[in-house]
Amino acid sequence: MKHKRIFTRETILGLIVLAFMAYLSLTTNFASRNGFFSMMLDVSPTIVGAIAMSLVIFTGNIDISAGTILGFVSYTAGELAMSGAPMVLFVPAAIVVGMLIAGLNGWISVTFRVPSIVVTLAMNMVHLGFYATFLRNSGWIENLGDNFTWFGRGMFFNLVPYIFIVSLVVAAIFIFIMRYSKFGKTLYAVGGNRQAAIYAGINPDRTVIKVYLVEGFLLGIAGLLKAMTRSDVLPSSFQGREMTFIAAAVVGGVNIMGGSGKLIGALFGALLVYMLSTAMIYMGFQDYYQFALQGVIILIAVFITVTDFKALKHNLRHAFAAREGK
Repeated sequence: MKHKRIFTRETILGLIVLAFMAYLSLTTNFASRNGFFSMMLDVSPTIVGAIAMSLVIFTGNIDISAGTILGFVSYTAGELAMSGAPMVLFVPAAIVVGMLIAGLNGWISVTFRVPSIVVTLAMNMVHLGFYATFLRNSGWIENLGDNFTWFGRGMFFNLVPYIFIVSLVVAAIFIFIMRYSKFGKTLYAVGGNRQAAIYAGINPDRTVIKVYLVEGFLLGIAGLLKAMTRSDVLPSSFQGREMTFIAAAVVGGVNIMGGSGKLIGALFGALLVYMLSTAMIYMGFQDYYQFALQGVIILIAVFITVTDFKALKHNLRHAFAAREGK
């Protein structure tokens, strides 16, 4: 029993992350101050985004528009900051925008009984069209001042970015919520067996809308963590980030079909996906190879999820026995 508790999927994944860090440190300049700083800076939004995506996946849903929601969040924050608004104003405003857009996804899905993958894929296209049609310069804002970037570029001890601390705090809070709160158990119940959840007195539709609102809250934070490191904002540059979030979640053991998984795994998954991408950069691969890698990761995760390995083992055993009998 002790070995089972120690060698969980998440423990093994954590060890893989440490081994990968050691490998990169020995073969590249990853272990340098700049290497660690870049890792903490770049992985912070992915950690929060992976947690947001995991919560949605727990319920058996998904959000293909997460990247473009980040675009709206960053644009809102940048526009307000450019007009002179302080951080205490543009941060909550941007988060509310994220919650409203993500919440709309959930509401459409449950109200019209449309699969979330269809709704969010359509909304992804709507968002991109909105950028080009209604936002001045497609939402591009440049020359943002210190009132926008000071937090994103700030560091503790001249090494640890503020945004990395924020991502770890967010991760810790939601790991606790998923493990000990009724809300967390409700998400697993809805994703694991919707009908059983109804019998237990849970309203799945209300739960789905709530989880999309929470996702929007977290995407608001993730978008800000990414946007505030730069002095310019371009909403369309966030397109495709949802694939990184999904890859991080499924690498971390979140069941793509819903109902199981742990957020600590999603955190480790975010770190591992980042380091895989970093390793490919050091090896000279172009960006599109990284997208291909994320796609392969998702396909492998889906294969593992939908395959009944006990039945597969049983069938193979019988096939080999029949072959030997001949």
